[in-house]
Amino acid sequence: MAGVGSISSRTTSLQINDSLLRSLQRTQQQLFRAQNEINTLKSVNKPSEGPDKTSSILFLEQNIQERVQINENLQFALSMLNNADAALGDVTDVLIEAQSLASGQVGVGSDDETRKATAEVVDAQLTAIIEIANRQFNDLSIFGGNNGAGRNGEVFVEFLGGIRYLGSDTSLTGDIGDGRTQTINSNGLAAFGALSSRVRSQVDLDPTLVPTTKLSDVNGAQQLGVRSGSVQLVVDGAATVVDLTSAETVDDVVTRINAAINVIDPTAGAVTLNDHHFDLTANAGHTITIADIGESQTAADLGITGTAASVTLAGGDLNARITQQTSLGSLDAMIDFVNGLMITQGTETRTVAVNATDTVQDLQNRIESLGIGVRLEINDAGDSFNLISEVSGLSMSIGENGGTTAADLGLLTLGSDTRLDSFRNGLGVEPQEGVDDFRISLHDGTTIDIDATGLTTVGDLMARIQAEADAVTAMPGDLTVSLATVGTGIVLTDNTAGGGEFKVENLGLSLVADQLGLTANAGAGAAGASLTSEDKAQVRVDSVFTHLKDLSEALRNNDTLGITLAGERVENDVESVTSARATVGIEAARVVQTQQRMDDIDIMEKSMLSQLQDADLTEVITRYAQLQQQLEASLQSGSLLNQLSLLDFLR
Repeated sequence: MAGVGSISSRTTSLQINDSLLRSLQRTQQQLFRAQNEINTLKSVNKPSEGPDKTSSILFLEQNIQERVQINENLQFALSMLNNADAALGDVTDVLIEAQSLASGQVGVGSDDETRKATAEVVDAQLTAIIEIANRQFNDLSIFGGNNGAGRNGEVFVEFLGGIRYLGSDTSLTGDIGDGRTQTINSNGLAAFGALSSRVRSQVDLDPTLVPTTKLSDVNGAQQLGVRSGSVQLVVDGAATVVDLTSAETVDDVVTRINAAINVIDPTAGAVTLNDHHFDLTANAGHTITIADIGESQTAADLGITGTAASVTLAGGDLNARITQQTSLGSLDAMIDFVNGLMITQGTETRTVAVNATDTVQDLQNRIESLGIGVRLEINDAGDSFNLISEVSGLSMSIGENGGTTAADLGLLTLGSDTRLDSFRNGLGVEPQEGVDDFRISLHDGTTIDIDATGLTTVGDLMARIQAEADAVTAMPGDLTVSLATVGTGIVLTDNTAGGGEFKVENLGLSLVADQLGLTANAGAGAAGASLTSEDKAQVRVDSVFTHLKDLSEALRNNDTLGITLAGERVENDVESVTSARATVGIEAARVVQTQQRMDDIDIMEKSMLSQLQDADLTEVITRYAQLQQQLEASLQSGSLLNQLSLLDFLR
C-alpha cells in the first residue's frame, strides 16, 4: 500500500508543477501583450487580439492609407491649377497691352514706320505668350491637356510659319476616390482656342453592319445603346429564353437566336443580318415571335421585337457608330473612292487617297502622315468626321482632286452648304440693300446683275446666279455655275462666243464680288471659258496666336481696317482668356473644398479607428502592475514547492 501512496504523491507533484508552468506562461503572455500595448499604445496589434474588431480596423486603415494618395493628388492638382491661373493672368496682361497698341495705331497720326515698329512689339508679345503657354509644373505641361509634356517639354511650336498645338483638347484628370476625378491642368483649346472647329461634316455616313460589329458600337433601335439581357423566343407556340447577356457582336445575336430556333424546329426560320438591322424570317406555315422579358429592353434595343408569320419582318435600325476599325467601304454614303481629296495648309497642298478597303484608322494615319498639322476625328455622334487644324496663323482648305470625294465625306470647305457668313474668316458677305451687288459679263455681250440680299449659303448663291443667267441669256446654259472639281472655288463657265470680255465686277459701292472671291476677268475668247473664284471660305484656327499674327501683319502692311479687326479680336481674346481663368479658379476652389472634406473624413475615421484600436493607458499600466504581482506570487509559490525535502515527502 505504501508503494501506491508513493506513486500518487509523485503524480500529484508533477501535476502541480505542470499547472504552475502553464500559469506562469499565461501570465508572461499577458504581461507581453500589456507591455506591447504600452509600447504601441494600441489594444489590438494583430487579428487574434480583437477578432470582432479586425474587419473594421482593416477597412478604416485602408481608407486612411488611400486618402494619403488622394490628398497628394489634390495638392498636386491645386499647385498645377494655381500655376495655370497665374499663367492666364500673365497672358491677359499681355493681351491688354496688345489691344491698347492696336487702338493707338488706328487713330490719326499713325504712320507707316510707327506701325512697323509697333509690329515688332506685337511679335515680342506673341513670343511671350508662347513661352507662357509652354510653362510646366513638375515636368508636366500646364496647358498640354492630357498629352503630358509635349515634344521637348513644349506643346506650342513654330510650324510652317504658324504656331502648332501638340497637346490635347481635353484636360488631364486625377483620381480623388469613389470613381470621381478632378481636373488637374488646362488645355490649349480651352485657354487659347488652339484648334479649328469649322470643318464638321453634316453628312451622315451611316456605316453598315458586319458580323463583327460590336453591340457596344451601335446606338440601338431606341438610341439608348444595347442593354444586355435575355429575350423570349416563341416558335409555333413553343417558348424558350435566349440568353444574350454575354453577346458581344451582332453575329453573336444571330448565332444564339438561330441555335434556339433550331432546337425547337430547324425548318421554322431564322434571324439574319441586313445592312442596318436584323431580319426575322418565318418560313411558310410557321410563326416566330421575339419579345422582351419583364422590364428588360434587350430585344427592343436590338430592334427585333415582333411576330413574323410566314413572312420576313425587318427590325429597327441599329444605327451603327463609326469606329477606327470601320471599313470606309462599309459606309452607306456614295463615296468617290477613285480621286481622293486635296488638303491645303498655308502654302502646302497635299493629296490624300481614300480607298474602300481602308479602315477609318488607315485614313486618319494617312492624313496625319502628311505632316501639315491636320488630323481627322470621328465626331461625337459617331456618324461622321471632323477635320481639325492644329496650326494657328495659317489658312486651311479641303478641296477635290478631280472628283467628289471631299463633298461625299462632307469635308469640302467651300461647298454648296457652306454659309456665306463664314467667308473672310467670319466677316461674311455684306450685300447692299435695294441694289444689285455685282455683274457678270459674257463674251456675247450679255450682262447678268446679281443681288446677293437674303442669300445664306453658297448653294443659294449658285442657284440665284443660274436663275438670273437663264432669265436673260439667249439660251439656258449660256452661263453655268458649278463647284471646282480640283481644289476649291465657285466656277462660272461662259458658253457663249463673241468679242466681249468674260468678267465679274462689283456694282456701285458693293464689294460682294470681292468678298466672294469672284472678281476676275478672263478677257475675250472662245466659248467654254471659265472663271474660278478665290477661296474666301478657308478655315483658320480662331486663337490668340492667330489674332496676334493678324495684328502684326496688318501693322506691317499699314492696313488700318486690318488693325481694327485684329484689335477687336484681341479684345475678345481678353474675355475668352478671362473666362478660361475663371474656369481654372472654379476647379481650384473645388480642390480646396474636396481637401477640406477629406480632412473632415480623415479626422472622423481616425477617431473611429482610435476607439477600436487604441489602448487605455491607465487601464493597461494597472493591469501590467497586477500581472507583475501575479507573476511574482506564482514564482514564490513555485519556489516554496520546489524546496520540499525528502523528509517533507516522507511525512
